Amino acid sequence: MVMLNLKEYHRPQGLTEAVELLKRKEPRTVVLAGGTWLVGEAPRDVEAVVDIAHLGLNRIVVEGNLLRIGAAVTHQALVESELLGLNARSALRIIGETAQAMSGLNIRNRATIAGAIVTADAASPLVTALLACDAEVVVAGARDRSKDAQEPDDFWKVIPLAGFLAYRRQVLAEGVLITEVRMPIPTPDTRSAYRRVARTPKDYPIVCAAASFAMKDGIAGNVRIAVGGVAPTPIRLSRLEFGLEKKHVSDWLESELDAQMQMLNPPGDWLGSAAYRKEMAHVLVRRAVLSIADDARGPT
Repeated sequence: MVMLNLKEYHRPQGLTEAVELLKRKEPRTVVLAGGTWLVGEAPRDVEAVVDIAHLGLNRIVVEGNLLRIGAAVTHQALVESELLGLNARSALRIIGETAQAMSGLNIRNRATIAGAIVTADAASPLVTALLACDAEVVVAGARDRSKDAQEPDDFWKVIPLAGFLAYRRQVLAEGVLITEVRMPIPTPDTRSAYRRVARTPKDYPIVCAAASFAMKDGIAGNVRIAVGGVAPTPIRLSRLEFGLEKKHVSDWLESELDAQMQMLNPPGDWLGSAAYRKEMAHVLVRRAVLSIADDARGPT
């Protein structure tokens, strides 16, 4: 457990105040939401925290064709949500499924969706599923550096989750605050699947895969596929997505999947060698995609 030497505790009443605190160069200031990162692995130089409990960032709402999840929504709230949880009927059910896979109940009651993204490790189940659902991250405190004069809209920035993960240290270093995660509402014919491999059924995954797409007459559309455990954070398999889009899955999956796997170069560690991780990614992605295809065909 990390021992923090906190000098300041702030509970701002608005986003502007919160962002101003986070943008300070000194003391080192971070967001306090669920607190699990601060307790477990926060850098020792953190001296101030900004509690976002009063900012209203704990709601799940539908707005038009978007689902908006507040940054402070807990993993357990995702599990229990009618829209995302284990009893949900849409393709977004994998959000609740993978939120449950993140940790035990006590941690799920505290850990937040934004926290999962900020601290995402290689095989995060929830982040892998969010990528497959085409999630975006909304941040407050952004600045358009191409403009001399800033406008109100420049305060906000919407970043594809894949892009945020690739540059999260640089983005967060600017003092921005994640306010919500949003994703498109899937069409009724969209289905999703999550597959994993771990040491035991209850363990955190070594490698995992999530897929989401619609199918009509065997042809896939709006294909989104992500894999965790083969890079520093979960990644989208863009080559495979493009290769399956508007194609018959049964005809193209094997060749396109082989082509995508050739592009992966996972690291090895005590949980699995590079070759093992690559092979498991191949197996799990194939299983996820075929389970969606089988489900779309229905009973035979």
